[in-house]
Amino acid sequence: MERRTPWLGYLCVILSAVIFGCMPLGANFLYAQGVTPMSLVFLRNLLSLPVLALLCQKQGGLRISRGALLETSLTGFFGCCITPILLFSSYRYLASGMATVFHFAYPVIVVLGSLVLRERVQKKALFCAVLCSLGILLLIDPSGAVDPLGVALALTSGVTYAVYILLLAHFRHREVMGFRMTFYMALISAVCMFFLCLFSHQLCLPQTLAGWLAALAFSLMICIGAVMLFQKGTFLIGAQRAAILSTFEPITSIFVGILFLNETLTPRILLGSAITLVAGVFITLGGKKDEDKEEAAKD
Repeated sequence: MERRTPWLGYLCVILSAVIFGCMPLGANFLYAQGVTPMSLVFLRNLLSLPVLALLCQKQGGLRISRGALLETSLTGFFGCCITPILLFSSYRYLASGMATVFHFAYPVIVVLGSLVLRERVQKKALFCAVLCSLGILLLIDPSGAVDPLGVALALTSGVTYAVYILLLAHFRHREVMGFRMTFYMALISAVCMFFLCLFSHQLCLPQTLAGWLAALAFSLMICIGAVMLFQKGTFLIGAQRAAILSTFEPITSIFVGILFLNETLTPRILLGSAITLVAGVFITLGGKKDEDKEEAAKD
């Protein structure tokens, strides 16, 4: 059973990436309802709290130690607060698919961050990060409008998300992982975003029932679906592999645009997607070989 656990981690990260890749569709719909990027981050965290609280009761309640709360707050600030603000804001200056592509500087940043933290970085992980970067660059539409502010926002969101992944991989209080950790990350982010929206006059809520239903679905899919899957996957396979496998997100974003937004499938997109997928398969199979070696050494 233990030997299957890492494969569960790979699956969790890939499913999380697919859900995140569909995120621009919901975000753009809510922007059309008058919701601002900051309000969207606030709603994303707020609307998930009642469901998360109920789920926490089934997992042992909401009690959490002070140390776990502090570490969860710091992790949530980068992952559920500052990163989505930057990324959602970039959607206003760039096409959502292109913004997602620039956001995906973070796999390389995670690998570089691991070097700074003096962790062991395997050559194949570094190779896969470079390969992913090449694939992501091929997904950029050279004929599309590239706003410098949008690029800066998307790239910065990649940096803050890389910090989130590294904090998640080194999270010490793993006894609270799951619904409790997600609940407190969402709660702290919702409180911070509420006051930030008030002070910046950015608190704009949906004006229709359809808007509220879309916001609720968006919140549950991201906070309870994608975020928890990514946390679980990162705990099981580590920051470097999780960051590289999550490059399935921009591929999903591109193909969602093709299927639902009448965007064009080009040979360049196919090549970039293929390269990124090869890197994902390579890091997954490489991880399986490492696990087999470790098991053989123990035996």
